[in-house]
Amino acid sequence: MIKNKSVPLIVLITVAAISAYLLFRTVLKQSEHPITFELFAALIGVSITILLTSILLRRQTVAELRKEENVLFLDMKMKVYLELIDQLQDIMAKKNILEEDMIEIRLLNQKIAFISSQEVLEAFNNFSRCYATKALKDQMDDDDIDDLLRELSKMSFHIRRDLLRDTSHDKENELKVRTAILQSNDNLDIE
Repeated sequence: MIKNKSVPLIVLITVAAISAYLLFRTVLKQSEHPITFELFAALIGVSITILLTSILLRRQTVAELRKEENVLFLDMKMKVYLELIDQLQDIMAKKNILEEDMIEIRLLNQKIAFISSQEVLEAFNNFSRCYATKALKDQMDDDDIDDLLRELSKMSFHIRRDLLRDTSHDKENELKVRTAILQSNDNLDIE
C-alpha cells in the first residue's frame, strides 16, 4: 500500500516524465539544428536531476530528524531508568520504610509511565507490590531485601530490553539473560 505522502510525489514524477517525453518529441520533430536538441535535452536533464535531488534530500532530512528524535528519546529513557535505580537503591538501603518512600515510589511510577514499555511498567508494578507488602513491617530484614532485589533484577531485564529495543522473543536467549541477572543477586547471598 502506498503512503499518502508518496502520492503527490508519484504524481509529480509522472507529470515530469510525461512532460519531458512530449517536449523531446516536439523538439525532435521541429528541430533542424542539433544544438537546439542538445540544449533542450540538457535543460530537461537538469530539471529532472534537480527534482529528484530535492525529493531525496527531503526524505533524507526527515530520516535524520527521526533518527535524532530517537536518540534523544533513548537518552531520556536512560536517564530516567538510572534515576529510578538510584532512588530505589537509596530506599532499599535504609531498611526502614517511611511514608516518604511510599510517595517516592508512586512518583517514580509516574515518571516511568511516560517512557517505559509495558513490560517495564508491569515489572515495576510487581516491585512496588512486593515493596508494599514489606512496608507492613517497620524494619526490613535480609530476606525482604533479597525479595526486593529479585524483583528489581526482573525489572532490570525488562529495562535492558526496552533500551536495546529488543523486540525479538527468542525464549532461549531471554531465559539466559534472566537467569544471569537473577544469578548475580544469588551469588551475593553470603551466609
